[in-house]
Formats: sequence, structure tokens, C-alpha cells
Amino acid sequence: MISAKQNSHLEKIESFLAMEIFSKAKELEEKGIDIIHMELGEPDFPAPKEAILSVQKSLQKNNAG
Repeated sequence: MISAKQNSHLEKIESFLAMEIFSKAKELEEKGIDIIHMELGEPDFPAPKEAILSVQKSLQKNNAG
């Protein structure tokens, strides 16, 4: 079991802006206002090839040594 001392550092973590916006949007939805959510989620397009290659190179470099 995790003690209070082990997770006391979690009290210092603040919410991030996207979650605050999401919470406000949910409140507005509950009041009947239509909301188009753009605060969370994943893009509906693939990462650019250059970005993928850059990440692969970085991983290979860091794993080499």
C-alpha cells in the first residue's frame, strides 16, 4: 500500500490548462450549450515523415550509448 508520505509530492501538481478548459466546457454542456471539443484528443492525421525520422534518429543515438 502507498503511504501518504510516498505520494505527498502529488499535492504540488497543478491542473493544466487543457483540463481546466475541458471542465468549463463540460459545465456549459450541462447547461445545454453546444460545445465543439478541441481541448483534448489526438490529431486525425499522421505525424510528418520528417518528425518520425527525427525521433528514430534520436532514439538510435541515445540507445547506442
